Amino acid sequence: MPLYEFECVKCRSNIENSVKSIEKKVNKKVLSDLVNKYENINAIDVIDLVNDKLTAKAGKKGKESVYQDFYINNGETLVLFNIQNYRFSELIYEESDEKKVKCKNNNSHKVEKVVSSFAFTSDLSTNMPKPDLGNMPPSVAAKYNFSGYVEEKDRPKKNR
Repeated sequence: MPLYEFECVKCRSNIENSVKSIEKKVNKKVLSDLVNKYENINAIDVIDLVNDKLTAKAGKKGKESVYQDFYINNGETLVLFNIQNYRFSELIYEESDEKKVKCKNNNSHKVEKVVSSFAFTSDLSTNMPKPDLGNMPPSVAAKYNFSGYVEEKDRPKKNR
């Protein structure tokens, strides 16, 4: 697996700007305006985790798209984006090949090299690392059960 991946700067900034807009005001009109404004966003769902309620929703789920989630309002609100993947890996044989890498969504050559999330795994497992849930608000954590169970294949050899 590659140690580095690439991210489209324009696509990422579209998502970041959308999150800032949603933090200011959440309603269906704001979400539909964001979906129409940015071509890499297919759909947005805003979920109130305290009340287990869908606050607002706009757009349609895209084919071959990925989900990206953000927590706002001190972790009490989940913003779930259905987006075209702007993170990708390329085989680079020479340093000059890095300048030729472009985003498949908008053909932008403005890409940034980032560390792959799989680079931190000690084995070649396909499981992604678990997120740190230590700073989750108690009102949300009380409603969900997050187990610390680690499957046999993912345990270090000395603990098997």
